[in-house]
Amino acid sequence: MIVNQPHDKQLGIQLIEALESGNFSQLTIMVAYAKLSGVYRLLPYIDAFHKNGGAVRFVVGIDQQNTTYDALLQLHKVSDVVSVFHSESIAQTFHIKCYWLMGDNECWYAIGSNNLTAGGLFSNYELCTINSISGSEADSINTELEAVYHTYTDPASVCAHEITDEFLAQLLEQNYVVKEIQQRKALVEAAKRSPSAATKDRLFGNEVFPAPSLPAEFRRARAGRPSTPAKKRPVQQIPPAKADKYENNYLIRHVPKAGGRSKQVHFTVDLLDKYFCLNPGDGILVQEMYPSGVIGEIEQRQVVFSQRNRNVKIELAGASVLDTDYPDNLDTRPVLVLKRVNANLFVYMLLLDGNDGYAAINERLKSLPTGRSLPYEVIDESTMFSLWPECPIT
Repeated sequence: MIVNQPHDKQLGIQLIEALESGNFSQLTIMVAYAKLSGVYRLLPYIDAFHKNGGAVRFVVGIDQQNTTYDALLQLHKVSDVVSVFHSESIAQTFHIKCYWLMGDNECWYAIGSNNLTAGGLFSNYELCTINSISGSEADSINTELEAVYHTYTDPASVCAHEITDEFLAQLLEQNYVVKEIQQRKALVEAAKRSPSAATKDRLFGNEVFPAPSLPAEFRRARAGRPSTPAKKRPVQQIPPAKADKYENNYLIRHVPKAGGRSKQVHFTVDLLDKYFCLNPGDGILVQEMYPSGVIGEIEQRQVVFSQRNRNVKIELAGASVLDTDYPDNLDTRPVLVLKRVNANLFVYMLLLDGNDGYAAINERLKSLPTGRSLPYEVIDESTMFSLWPECPIT
């Protein structure tokens, strides 16, 4: 199967389906770059696979500081072994991208251009081939891929090194990798120093691809009821003149008390158009990140529009806690933070009084003019860092 991402399928969704199938006992990922945006999207599924007895291995490149310290740290926590491969020669780059699952007489692998990033797994224009094989041919391919893995983890190699806590600290100290928050802030500062990039004439627009469906069996198991596939929607073309509305990628807002229906979070029609860039009935993928740092599974939702009160509703499972834990003091209303990962995948975090980041964001929202809905604002990453310098949402 050829995956022409994001036009027909997305590698991240295909890999989740394979991990959930129960057919495999070992996961091996070999990639040039890994960032939290990609690691977090797969983390709950890899963690479950590992806790159910599956072996998990990674080989990651660290060239040009494209892999971050935080990504390696998270992979180290949920795997049996993480190795890095790096040549000091500037003429050579570790550029492999291979996702491989092995079972008894079973083999699933994807080889192509996809790195372990949100873009590589879900939204970039990527091309890879996926093969699922059984029997003697699977044993043969597993043997070949095992040989590839050992090429890049051989203890005798001067370019391969297994990650330990001590070696990861060395990589950070010697500036082979950087912390992701540092990298994100550096990009914000670089953008500030290059205002011409923001004011240039745009020659190209954007494309918004319909949200992919999670595997049917996976949705049914989680929801407890059969699922109906969403209608196929065309690619939405955003002309150059309107392309800049994708630059503001955080939404902060107060969450109202909803009397037992808190997970049906209300948004305005204006937000649906200018922030989500979606239409009523469109599919959307959301994933909760808890203030503790735990990552939830990806939720597949649909944009619901009420003609009666012109409210837009998107179900967020994490908001259901507000049915019982909504504060009595309305000056400490819960705060919802959403961040765009790509056109149809969003990460969200629910902040309560006392959580990191809550005080400054709450005060900013309270300073905004009140209207028909509770205060909200769409902000860029620079503004977010001014409010919450260590914002972990990515």
